[in-house]
Amino acid sequence: MGGTDQEKPSSHKGAVFYYVNIIFLCAITALSLAAAVILFVRLERLRSEKEVEGTVYTDAQIEKIKYAAMETERNRLLLDIQSSFESGNSTISMLRDLFPGDLVVMWEGRYYFYPVNRSLAENIFDESDFSLGEHGFMEYKGENEDVVVSRGIDVSSLNGEIDWEKVSEDRIAFAMLRAALRDVDGNLVQDERFQENMSGAKSAGLHTGCYVDLDADSEESAEEIADFVLSHLTLSQQEMGAPVAVRVQIPDHTSSLSGQTREEWTRSVRAFCAKIQKAGYEPIIYANTAAFYMLLNMDELEKYGKWIADYGDYLYFPYQFDCWQYSLKGTVEGIEGDVSLDLRVHTRTDEEIKE
Repeated sequence: MGGTDQEKPSSHKGAVFYYVNIIFLCAITALSLAAAVILFVRLERLRSEKEVEGTVYTDAQIEKIKYAAMETERNRLLLDIQSSFESGNSTISMLRDLFPGDLVVMWEGRYYFYPVNRSLAENIFDESDFSLGEHGFMEYKGENEDVVVSRGIDVSSLNGEIDWEKVSEDRIAFAMLRAALRDVDGNLVQDERFQENMSGAKSAGLHTGCYVDLDADSEESAEEIADFVLSHLTLSQQEMGAPVAVRVQIPDHTSSLSGQTREEWTRSVRAFCAKIQKAGYEPIIYANTAAFYMLLNMDELEKYGKWIADYGDYLYFPYQFDCWQYSLKGTVEGIEGDVSLDLRVHTRTDEEIKE
């Protein structure tokens, strides 16, 4: 009997099991209902955010929007390019307009983009501040009364014999004279008309300076060039009135200098300028836009003056400059043939204004 009683299910245990199942099922139902409520609340919140803050997108929608934006920007850019060309702008001018945050230069058929270094002293002039005036001379048209400009030329023995009195009468205030060059054997020699031009320009009342090419493959070589120039200067800086320039040019592929790095070029320029400055003269760096941007670290040369060669409608140079060679085909009384024209630009300091 005892065994039979143990095999019968207990009515009490069955009732407990029954109630436990009910409670479990109710719990699941309650959780499901709670999840539904939470989901509903989240959907309502998203719908509200959509109305207030923006639209909620899927990944596929985002990709579609990105593609559409790219197409829109592409079409806008093409229209800008078309408009630029229809206005008669060159490719380089068009690129410079489209990328104002970069310095765009062309060399050997390629276009190079360099970011503007905003830590350097800036060119304070607008495009409209200068324009070609009478007889092709560049004139300052800006409103800053503290800006002082003067006309100049740069010449060498290639310009032949010069009547410096007539040059002076044509309102030329300064002349940069080639001091030296390499002969056919590679030796550094004085320009055959350097002393003649220096004397004639000075006698006619012009401020005089000089320039030489930096064809140096080391700092020592750059210092040797500086020493050669200094050995032929018979006037002091005060007597000359214009700086001593080192010209930097991008070498062709056949030159032994073509493999030099930006750091090597910069060190050579710095070595030349330091030597000139130590001797009591004012050094200045002379280069075109491509050479300045492609060969030199501008932040390491900021304390030296800049003589920029640029022949566009305006000076495309974002940094502070002292002299601008704006033409290679100028006409000046007293000189036969074409002559390079320059403009010295100076903004008077507070001390100069008080004087």
